[in-house]
Amino acid sequence: MAGFFGFFDYSKPGKGVRKDEPKKSHFVQFFILVQRKFWKLIQLNLLFILFCIPIVTIGPDISGMTYVLRNFATEQPVFLFSDFWDAFKSNFKQSFAYSIIFAVAAVVMYIAGSFYFANAAENALFYIPAGFIALIAVLFVFANFYIFPMIVTLDLPLKGIIKNGFLFSILGIKSNIFTAVILAILIFLLWMFYVIGFLVYVIIGFALIGFIIVFNSYRIIQKYAIDPYMEQLETEVALEGGQPAEEETVFSDEMLIKSRDDEETGK
Repeated sequence: MAGFFGFFDYSKPGKGVRKDEPKKSHFVQFFILVQRKFWKLIQLNLLFILFCIPIVTIGPDISGMTYVLRNFATEQPVFLFSDFWDAFKSNFKQSFAYSIIFAVAAVVMYIAGSFYFANAAENALFYIPAGFIALIAVLFVFANFYIFPMIVTLDLPLKGIIKNGFLFSILGIKSNIFTAVILAILIFLLWMFYVIGFLVYVIIGFALIGFIIVFNSYRIIQKYAIDPYMEQLETEVALEGGQPAEEETVFSDEMLIKSRDDEETGK
């Protein structure tokens, strides 16, 4: 086996996809990819655990994993360790900042929700703010399906990423509910059978949960952000009869690599 358990093997980017291959349903494609990438998901899960230091690196760690999972979902070539590590480093600032925002927001919503629901038993009016907090919490969960995929894909400030995350939480409501139900069932089963569940988490659990999220959420980002932007860019180029400036390309892998290289060189 090349490399160290396959982690440092840069010679094989992975199996390609034939251009004339018939398009499969989203549901079928998920299981095909899980089967095809099963060993790499195990490797990625191990990387995630090894690099995860709560509070300090959890955000960048998720970014590294999300970047690899996005490439799995879009069937792009993947060099597992180098792609993980590059995304971990290049997205460190935004990912770390968002992990702090997430923690603070989660604590505030928990405290506020607990207060309003506790008082609602004595005063029914408290159900109004309690319901509002519950709605915000649900949208917050849905928004997090998109935050990290956007961090590793789009050249946007964190404020814009969070704003778009909440927008996609509504635009992709059907997909979000489906994703949430699947995750709830999976996590509940792992919790019920906690001994097996612990082993699953150690072996593949985090990567599998992440892949379910990224596989469903990235197509929403593609539909509402990437595709419209690229169509607009192509129209502008056609009208101007020239090429777009490099700094305008905010949704492509080339932009991400350029942006990552800039951060690594201190630009």
